Amino acid sequence: MPQHILTTNPCPKADAQLISSLLEETVIPAPLAVSTDRVTANENTWIATAYFDEQPDIELIRQLLADLSGLEIQLETSQLQPQNWVEESLKGLAPVTAGRFCIYGEHDRNNHPQTGIELEINAGTAFGTGHHGTTTGCLMALQSISKYAHIKSVLDIGCGTGVLAIAAARLLKVHCLASDIDPEAVRVTKNNAVNNTAGPLIRAITATGVDNKLIHSSAPYDLIFANILARPLIALAPDAAPLVAPGGHIILSGLTSSQQRWVAAAWRAQGLLPVNKFAIDDWSTLVFTRPFPANKNPAR
Repeated sequence: MPQHILTTNPCPKADAQLISSLLEETVIPAPLAVSTDRVTANENTWIATAYFDEQPDIELIRQLLADLSGLEIQLETSQLQPQNWVEESLKGLAPVTAGRFCIYGEHDRNNHPQTGIELEINAGTAFGTGHHGTTTGCLMALQSISKYAHIKSVLDIGCGTGVLAIAAARLLKVHCLASDIDPEAVRVTKNNAVNNTAGPLIRAITATGVDNKLIHSSAPYDLIFANILARPLIALAPDAAPLVAPGGHIILSGLTSSQQRWVAAAWRAQGLLPVNKFAIDDWSTLVFTRPFPANKNPAR
């Protein structure tokens, strides 16, 4: 869990987005997470926020950001008090609807829209409640692909609570392999799968990226989710792209609109082609496909 938070002075949205990208792409050690947040309705009051496990060197980071951006930047840090931040974040979260899916927490079990595919997702000590724009983008991409693609195998990389794997299993009625670097996320995914009548369809394992024998032996996949962060998505491309079946798709998310060109370039370099994009607030979800070989019949 993050222990320290670094914030910038209020600035225009474009400046905050640039600073967020620089924080994620250039600071070493890299922050655990970075966000761009509106402070008020005024377009000139946005801030960039970064979360660190260790106390960051504020003066070193300020000088680095100033040199790279040409902006006059003020930074401040504060220490987070130990508590279950995931549990705290769930308080007050209302049910969210994303296309056919309605996602809610245990606290709204009796107070959510009775429509479509209902998913009760409890984060516990893993991240991913379904309320974030990146998750919504992935669910929208899933529904779009399901209308024309024949999907028999699914991989969810960095599954968190398992919301995407569970959504795919419920919608497509197929087996899904879910992986996460955090064993606790794997435990939470298994519990959520059982609670959402998808237990027999979900296999959750601990893995770093795609470095796992089961992931490779089960390849290729008709659909892969990778809802993580921009830098890991770029690093993942050479190893994960070969796991996409011809005619299959990979859904990439966890990146801001300003980062999508770098992420897209990394996956194009692996021979995959962009086919769709979903933008929610400042978050982007990209959909890529592996084309069929020119001499192969696409019917499967």
